[in-house]
Amino acid sequence: MSTTGSSNNSDPLHITLVKYESGLGVPGIMPPKLSSTVEITKHPEQNAKVTKTEFIDSKPSNSQQGELADGGFSTVLAMVDDLKSLPFRPTPGGPDVFGANTVVQVRQGRNVVWGYNPGAGCAVADSPDEFHASVTDEHRTKFNDAVNKIVATSNDAFI
Repeated sequence: MSTTGSSNNSDPLHITLVKYESGLGVPGIMPPKLSSTVEITKHPEQNAKVTKTEFIDSKPSNSQQGELADGGFSTVLAMVDDLKSLPFRPTPGGPDVFGANTVVQVRQGRNVVWGYNPGAGCAVADSPDEFHASVTDEHRTKFNDAVNKIVATSNDAFI
């Protein structure tokens, strides 16, 4: 599966990570607290722009913007491809089968191309099914490693 979708090639590619402190994919009344967001936007013929925002008590506390060199953006795309290779059902509202408290979304323009979007608070489905039970510790490690590498690479925009 290609990282870019079938929409117009002049549309920017957006890669968004939303990290929560804990509780993503866990049923309950209270939603999890937002920890940070990373938005990487790549327009054709331009360097990727990175916006990173940190939150305290789910309120923005610090925001940075920078540019990522092409090599860095290629690394991010490779990590997205690694994430796409992992087994999961792209059903919003399910449990966080990778246990990373992280939402990942890839869009071409306004069209979602790929995403991992577990539920939060009362929006979580009841319990994992057989498919979710087939996700292994190796899959969880691969997910966490790819997310951590995307975050580390995006931090290069601020050096």
